[in-house]
Amino acid sequence: MKKFLLFLFVMCGCIFNAQASHLKAGEITYTHLAGKKYKITVTTYSNTLGTTTDDCEVKVRFGDGDSAIAPRSNGSAGGSCSPALMGVMFTSVPYTKLNIYETEHLYKGDGIFHITCTIENRNSGICNMNTSGFMPFSLRTDLVINPFLSSNTSSVLLNPPLDLACVGQCFEHNPQAYDINGDSLYYYLDTCYMAPGVRVDGWDYPPNMGPASIDHSTGDLRWCSPTTICAYNIAIVVEEWKLLLTTHTRYFAGSVLRDMQIEVASCMNTPPAISSIPDTCIVAGTALNFNVTASDAEANNITLSASGGPFLLSPAASFPTVSAISTVTGTFSWTPGCSAVQLLPYLVTFKSEDSDPTLPLVNYESMFITVVAPAPTALTATPSGASIIVGWSPPACAATGGSNPLKGYYIYRKESCDPWVHSLCETGVPAYTGYTLAGTVNAPANTFTDNNGGLGLLHGIDYSYMVVAYYSDGSQSYASGNVCAHLVRDVPIITNVSVLSTSSTTGSIWTHWVKPLGIMPNLDTAANPGPYEYRLMQAAGQTGTLSFAPVPGASYTYPAYWQLTDTGFVATGLNTQSSAYTYRVDFYSNGIFKGSTHTASSVLLSSSPSDNKVTLTWNEVVPWINDEYFIYKEVPSGSSTFILLDSTLTHAYVDTGLVNGATYCYKVQSRGQYSDTALPRPLYNTSQVKCETPVDLVPPCQPTFTVTPDCAGMQDVISWTNPNTYCSDDAVKYIIYFARTTEEALIPIATITDINTTSFIHLDNYEGIPSIAGCYAVTAVDSFGNESPVVTKLCVDNCPVYELPNVFTPNGDNVNDLFTPLPYRYVKDVDIKIYDRWGLLMFETTNPDVRWDGTSRDSKQQCPDGTYFYLCTVNEIRVEGIKPRVLKGFIQLINTKTLPNR
Repeated sequence: MKKFLLFLFVMCGCIFNAQASHLKAGEITYTHLAGKKYKITVTTYSNTLGTTTDDCEVKVRFGDGDSAIAPRSNGSAGGSCSPALMGVMFTSVPYTKLNIYETEHLYKGDGIFHITCTIENRNSGICNMNTSGFMPFSLRTDLVINPFLSSNTSSVLLNPPLDLACVGQCFEHNPQAYDINGDSLYYYLDTCYMAPGVRVDGWDYPPNMGPASIDHSTGDLRWCSPTTICAYNIAIVVEEWKLLLTTHTRYFAGSVLRDMQIEVASCMNTPPAISSIPDTCIVAGTALNFNVTASDAEANNITLSASGGPFLLSPAASFPTVSAISTVTGTFSWTPGCSAVQLLPYLVTFKSEDSDPTLPLVNYESMFITVVAPAPTALTATPSGASIIVGWSPPACAATGGSNPLKGYYIYRKESCDPWVHSLCETGVPAYTGYTLAGTVNAPANTFTDNNGGLGLLHGIDYSYMVVAYYSDGSQSYASGNVCAHLVRDVPIITNVSVLSTSSTTGSIWTHWVKPLGIMPNLDTAANPGPYEYRLMQAAGQTGTLSFAPVPGASYTYPAYWQLTDTGFVATGLNTQSSAYTYRVDFYSNGIFKGSTHTASSVLLSSSPSDNKVTLTWNEVVPWINDEYFIYKEVPSGSSTFILLDSTLTHAYVDTGLVNGATYCYKVQSRGQYSDTALPRPLYNTSQVKCETPVDLVPPCQPTFTVTPDCAGMQDVISWTNPNTYCSDDAVKYIIYFARTTEEALIPIATITDINTTSFIHLDNYEGIPSIAGCYAVTAVDSFGNESPVVTKLCVDNCPVYELPNVFTPNGDNVNDLFTPLPYRYVKDVDIKIYDRWGLLMFETTNPDVRWDGTSRDSKQQCPDGTYFYLCTVNEIRVEGIKPRVLKGFIQLINTKTLPNR
């Protein structure tokens, strides 16, 4: 349900200055005629106050390089453009004229064609563009001709493109687009144009409006709220998207750009309210009737009317316009035909208009009506061998042609006789019903043979069927009523495959089956003579390619049909300890094969040990439905006495609270049944015995730890929390891991066997140099040797220090005779070069102690007093590796021997 509000235009406060410019709003639409021939319609709304400007014709460009002059088709006969014959006045808006221009065009090929029309000029006084009275008015519509899509007629916009808003009040508008093709519509706001692809100079959204102001699915435009009395133009684009049923993909099918005008005024009156109307669905061919009521708070006279797609169809909906004071009620009536069936709903808008003498107002209330195709009827289901033939009578809309013909039927199946009734707007058969798609047939076929995709259906199962009709646009009918059937029991039905004893070589399995019924009214005839024979077939395994072979001694012969009995057999010499076995029973008449039971396997039990628990899982492949499983446990161990431990509806069970290292033995018994109540039920079948020893395979969590570097003390302190206090119960030791850099792999450096010790002090030695840089991890190991994973590692860095003095006195007095650094740490080596003031190299070394005695490298003579420059690269030991740091500075060399005596 959608609400819209529109105000009638009156002269008081709603007319803006008029000049020779005149165009307010408009759009281009098109109608498919035949082949690639289309009728193009240009609709404009023009101002007539204070201007004699008129357009008898407009030029339309078809987007294929061709164009034509389109004459005006509405107004007085003869097409005169004299002032007295200027088309048709638009009665809802004073001083506004409705102009319609039409032409036809034959396209020569496929493609997307941009149909455009540009007319001079817009009306003046539009606030969201520059000098609107001098701006051309340009429209665009996209037409798509695609050989893979059906021909298309553009959407028509049933609400006019002129509307009034109130200052300070939220404004709502909907173009009320109707698409005769039933395509999906997508709405968005675009710019206003002055030429094809050229935006109007200075155009912008009105204040408080933007791209998000429109609902892309419904077309609801909401503007909260206008601030200034003025006129504004915006553009709404309505795109069509067509569903291609073969690929279930939607393709762009065309668009219409509407350039509309909103005049903002100051308002006092309130619009007449319309009662809320819920969206609804109606099956084609049935009547829809309901009342709509409007009321006016000021007790004005109200006129109530309606518009929308259903009023344009045949048979058409009806809603006679009614008027009354204060409150008015009208009746909507529609009996849609089959041609109205489509995937998307129809939009119906009800309009209430009051007669306030100062400012008449209009209110809109909209609803969606979905027309659903009737369901197929008279379903039948007839068994035939391993198949069921489903038949039905076509629905009332089977002969629907036109743009949305009946395409075929979906047949749904469920393995129990279960009826389902759809809700009002629920088409098809939803997955939650438990029905699955069994097959699809194309119309006009009205039968389907269900053989389970060639695998055959199962004996003993009641099958339920429903049928849904589907149409070319993707719409579906309501689901039919269900019909049930099961296969005739013309072969034996297997009921049991149960392990009796567990062994790798001498295991045994009991199989059982029930006799066939009703192969023919008289089986003992020339067509199906005796003797009759059962042959039990066996294969190792459950799935994949199974190799069946006769079970020795498991062949039973009966001279007459009435002598057939339900039969069982115990197969021996099997590896039931680690293998499942699958069985079927072949049935013969006088040596001629007549059919088989479906295959059924034994229940194969698997186990997985863990810390103080055992996880059991099992599988079986059987034609009946198992609904519960019983878990048995040997108590005491080794006694061969099994007691019921628990039951489950799934294929897994976890036995907890066990003792690690002890052995526990289990078996599982399934309980199930066929849906055919004539067959024996319940059916119990037992797995082999499976023994397992719980073992702790779960490691403790990694202890939470910290690393505290001590630069001065040159050591790292690693501290952690005992995991037995929060995430483990049997951690017995810790392992400390270390790596010198972030890139190196962690290696163990210490093992701490006292679980209560929770700290460790470490100092690394990098090539003889102490270092505290590195990455650490702490793990815990439990009593079964399970070590916690390394989830976290923590890295710390060195804090290197290296400084050089700025003066030394190499005078031989053994005091400051050498140029050496101040105390330093965490430095691997250096690369230092010392230059005199002319740039000559005096000294170089990689020794971090430097030890320059003031002599020249080349002459070996004492360097003169003066200032020297050094460039030193310090290679620091870091957690990221060796990192260079460059030092630059000056050295004052003073040799006191050259100084004068005092």
